[in-house]
Amino acid sequence: MSSKAASINQVEKSSDVNSSDHVTTGRVGLDALPDAQDWSAAEEHALVKKLDFRIIPMMSIVFALSLLDRANISAAYISGMNKDLAMAQGARYSIALLVFFPAYVVFQLPSNLVIRRIGARIWLSFLILGFGITVLGMGFVKSWIPLAVLRALLGAFEAGLLPGCIYLVACWYRTFETAKRISIFYMSSITAVGFGGIFAYALQLISVGDGMYAQGWRWIYIIEGLLTIVAAVACLFTVPQFPEKATWLTARERHIATARITVDRGEEEWKQPTTKQSLKLLLDPKLLVTSWMYFATASSSYSISFFFPIILTQGIGFKYTIALVLTSTPYFSAIIGSVLLAWLSDKYRTRWPIILFQTVAAVFGLLLVLLVKTPGARLFGIFVAVFGVQSNAASIHSYSQSQVANPEKRSMTAVAIVMAGALGGIAGSTIFRSQDAPKYLPGMWTSIGLNISIIFCVLGLTWHLKKQNRMLDEGKVGPLEGVVGFRYTP
Repeated sequence: MSSKAASINQVEKSSDVNSSDHVTTGRVGLDALPDAQDWSAAEEHALVKKLDFRIIPMMSIVFALSLLDRANISAAYISGMNKDLAMAQGARYSIALLVFFPAYVVFQLPSNLVIRRIGARIWLSFLILGFGITVLGMGFVKSWIPLAVLRALLGAFEAGLLPGCIYLVACWYRTFETAKRISIFYMSSITAVGFGGIFAYALQLISVGDGMYAQGWRWIYIIEGLLTIVAAVACLFTVPQFPEKATWLTARERHIATARITVDRGEEEWKQPTTKQSLKLLLDPKLLVTSWMYFATASSSYSISFFFPIILTQGIGFKYTIALVLTSTPYFSAIIGSVLLAWLSDKYRTRWPIILFQTVAAVFGLLLVLLVKTPGARLFGIFVAVFGVQSNAASIHSYSQSQVANPEKRSMTAVAIVMAGALGGIAGSTIFRSQDAPKYLPGMWTSIGLNISIIFCVLGLTWHLKKQNRMLDEGKVGPLEGVVGFRYTP
């Protein structure tokens, strides 16, 4: 038997013994291989196909439910909640939107540190169950204050979901496999948001008795909360663990799954970072720039979710039933464009031109909504703005993860980006003020300015990353990110 075959056999045996209880399993024997890649393209293709069917569908479903659960407040508002809970008085609606985000920011870092200790399956299922019960409770509130409290609790439970999902995807896929998967995962979720308005319209037609349950907006929360609870139970049986703990794979598949990421990125085994190390990782200038980019796009994304239904009714003049349907349709066109551009990004191994194009589209769409008076043209502007903003959300995740060489920093990167998105949510829920209705001029101009800042950020950071790669080739700098063989992929 050759030394390579013996080493492969050693990996398989070692993986069988240790895969369930130690994070470094699957890397044992890798150092002993004369050639790091000891598997065929056919084996890897079969593995990736298996991963796609196991990871992406359930992640898409639970993230879709999280988006519905946090954004359904706008549908409930125009379906009668504004009158029943007196939400239109003062800044009550803005406060109910705002309180979601402080907890969403605070709990993200602890949540992503916990996910590696407890495991993705148990932790994500717990979070989903938590925000499902919280949304269910919103259907029974009798004043706006309990609603605001539950919104804050919702932020705490949802804090760990998106960074956990993004981190899980990044741990399973190579660098130039991630953009398409993250986009499919993200856009599949946006599909649910697209149907959210239509679904909300159907739910608000439910009326039971003559009391509070005759108020249709309550059933938006009750039904969507129950669906989320069911999804939480399903997650216990479907969400995968990390590659080295994946008991649903064979020993050979576990070895390929872990080793191919090591070959791709030069990663070492995962180590639990200290609080000081975590803060140092979060202060990387590159990460700060990509975090600002995500903050800017998230601000527009939340603004669209929270206020465009109101703009459609109060600003453009559509009836609330028509507005619920119209809020859905722009997301469907965004899905097609986003997935296509993500495929091109992976195929041609570049991120920044895609982000640049999507940002220009977002600015153009927002300007149409702001400056044009024709209802049809303004509605078209919403289509274009939704495409640019929602597509950028997935692309910036891929862009940031592509500049990371070790698993600890990848985890912190996912946290930082989503924390920036939460701060963007705070901005998006406050820059559109009730007194500025129906045109919301300060909010619209702020959103446009934030998206323009993305253009300068992506061009400047891309120039810097390409310069670092060039200096590496010329021998003027040492290993990038301290990892031999690693290169930035802007």
